[in-house]
Amino acid sequence: MTRGVLAALLGGMLLAGCGTADAPIMGQAALDAVALQASDGRTVSIHGLRGKPTLLFFGFTHCPEVCPLSLVKAVQLKRRLGPLGADLQVVFVTIDPKRDTPAHLREYLAAFDPTFIGLSGDEAGTRAIAESLRVSYRQVGEGDAATFEHTASWFLLGADGTLQDVLGYALTDAEMDARLRAKLTVPGA
Repeated sequence: MTRGVLAALLGGMLLAGCGTADAPIMGQAALDAVALQASDGRTVSIHGLRGKPTLLFFGFTHCPEVCPLSLVKAVQLKRRLGPLGADLQVVFVTIDPKRDTPAHLREYLAAFDPTFIGLSGDEAGTRAIAESLRVSYRQVGEGDAATFEHTASWFLLGADGTLQDVLGYALTDAEMDARLRAKLTVPGA
């Protein structure tokens, strides 16, 4: 386990243990507790996606470059992984829930792969989930011209819902393939 993954897990556990009934949900608890609307009509939490390994990305559909390129990479990655990629869920959590409704996410993601799942929640819930994984984002501008600066990493969750790896945007295809192959062949991934 990398130091970054370990730090994120420890930080989440510490924050989860400090809560009170009136405090907002933070840390790893947010992955269980925050309900999101899926593009397929379900209401789920991040941990509710258990059962299959999941590649999780935070972005927005009006993103001009990073998000669509990341989704294209996910399509190619699944193909290159062959049978290992068949069970890999790709999940896109919007950081722009005002514009990215579940219906809009379904239409947007279908252009890449109709099996990709989009998740949309309220601002507080989205922020809690993002912060629990150390994802940062901030809105730049207002209205239809708004854009977001955001973390562009993929988060690999094992079939048991635990964080397995964080895959940075700058990784080469070969590096991503190798890291995912190693994790997906391990029981529980």
